[in-house]
Parts: sequence; C-alpha cells; structure tokens
Amino acid sequence: MKIKDFIAKTLRVGTFLSFTALLVTVVLQIVSRFLLSNVTFVWTEELSRFLFIYSVAFGAPLAMKNQEYINVDILLEKLPKKSRYILEAIIEIAAVGLFIIVFVNSIEFLQIGSNQTSATLGIPMSVAYFSITMTSALIVLYGVINVINKIRFLIRRDDIV
Repeated sequence: MKIKDFIAKTLRVGTFLSFTALLVTVVLQIVSRFLLSNVTFVWTEELSRFLFIYSVAFGAPLAMKNQEYINVDILLEKLPKKSRYILEAIIEIAAVGLFIIVFVNSIEFLQIGSNQTSATLGIPMSVAYFSITMTSALIVLYGVINVINKIRFLIRRDDIV
C-alpha cells in the first residue's frame, strides 16, 4: 500500500470515527437534557466541539485530494480547457502557499497549547490545536500533488485548446 493510500484511508476512517462520535455525544447531550433531568454531562459540549473540529480536520485534506472544494464553476466553464487547467494550478499553488503559512503558525499554537488544558475534559489544548497542524500539512501535501498532476497533464497534452 502506498503512503498516499494509507494517509487517505486513515483520513476517511478518522472522519467517520470523529463524526460518529460527534453524533453519539450530541445525542447523549440531548437525551440527558430532556429525559434525565437529574443527570448532567457537562463535558459533552466541549467534547462535541473537539470532535467537530477533528471531523473537519480529517475531511478537509480529503476534499483537497479529490478536488471537491468549493470553486466558481461558472468562470471555469467559460474558459478554454488549457486556460482552465492553468487557472486551477494557480489556485492550487495559492492554496498551498496559504496553508504553508497556516502550518508554520500552527507550530506556535501547539507550543502555547501544551501549557493549557481544556476546561471540562482536562486534556492539553495542544490536542485540539494539533488539528490545525495536521490539516494544513496534509492540504499542502495534496495541493502539491494536484499541482504536479496538472502540470504533467499540461505537458503531455500540448494540443489542449
């Protein structure tokens, strides 16, 4: 199994597990609020926030990998195919640049978070902040792969109009 396939599979499993846990946590929160008036689970709000963050953190790199992110199709569809590939490559390069900046700054968040703990769960905040580091690094990885693939396609297909 290639490392790219392993990362993608890990991201899919992480997305599924974190989103499933989020659903269970929210249902537990709702049930305890309305049916179990004597029992309160204060930690469910914080846990659901962390699980939501990680659901997005696992899903965003997959969106970059599969090029399923939001774009303005109306503009792209009007362009000739070669121009569209060039514009898509430029957009990917800009996204990679942005997420390199996010990655570098996320290292500082990790250091700050190692000295803080969450209010109800008591876990280091660096666990939550790591989602930024992981997501930005993987978006950069998939963005670079997408750019390389687009450039290869353009080089092989000089006849694209």
